[in-house]
Amino acid sequence: MFVKNLRRMIHKKYLSLVGASMFVVCVFCSSFYFPASSSERSQDEGAPKIVNIVNFIRLLEPRDAAITQDVLYQTVVKQIESMKKHKLGGTFLLQYDALMEPRYQKLLKGLSKEYEVGAWWEIPQPLVEKADMKWRGRYPWDWHAHVGFSTGYTPKEREKLIDVYMADFKEIFGYYPKSVGSWFIDAHSLLYMYEKYRIIASSNCKDQYGTDGYTLWGGYWNQAYYPSKINSYMPAQHEENQIPVPVFRMLGSDPIRQYDA
Repeated sequence: MFVKNLRRMIHKKYLSLVGASMFVVCVFCSSFYFPASSSERSQDEGAPKIVNIVNFIRLLEPRDAAITQDVLYQTVVKQIESMKKHKLGGTFLLQYDALMEPRYQKLLKGLSKEYEVGAWWEIPQPLVEKADMKWRGRYPWDWHAHVGFSTGYTPKEREKLIDVYMADFKEIFGYYPKSVGSWFIDAHSLLYMYEKYRIIASSNCKDQYGTDGYTLWGGYWNQAYYPSKINSYMPAQHEENQIPVPVFRMLGSDPIRQYDA
């Protein structure tokens, strides 16, 4: 299973993360970039190679009226059917509005141990209001960074949002999520999730310029890393400044030319 292999795989010499759109396929493999000696190739041949399918789930999509809540739900249903048919495990990350939707709860509770359920860390209106804060977005889910990401809230507000989410997740599933993903999670939130709730894996977006209402630029090139306590978008330079949660890049960049940033 994905989370059980993360800490082992983060230490491999060459690790690639490749994804596509909302349905993200994560491919972890060794010997991807540079020529290796015969002894290194021999060692790599015995290394585990893991493919994990990650699907983050939002309750609604305000940008397109044709993408209704039923369309989004049936998409997840069909994805699960396809994964079971081809005997593929994977991870489902729930945004708070989807977490609180009974049909998603029932659907994901029925999955076998080959599947993981975790948290998708975009901030929708129900989570903000449950944490006794005022919603500033244009829609119940707003994709702009000052509203939809944890960076739009003070450190204390971020902690409160996390506590509310984690409490409800545990009440529903009986445990805290081990994996938490988002296009971006700030260092304060990531460290808080690790120290209080012991998450073991995270993910963020590849570099992009002026896309989706925000820019991410200068991140660690195409691969997983242990983030800095100063800035979660860069690797820690020393162990004492490290958040011990490996961050994997979603929608991985072209390893040479960084196309379509």
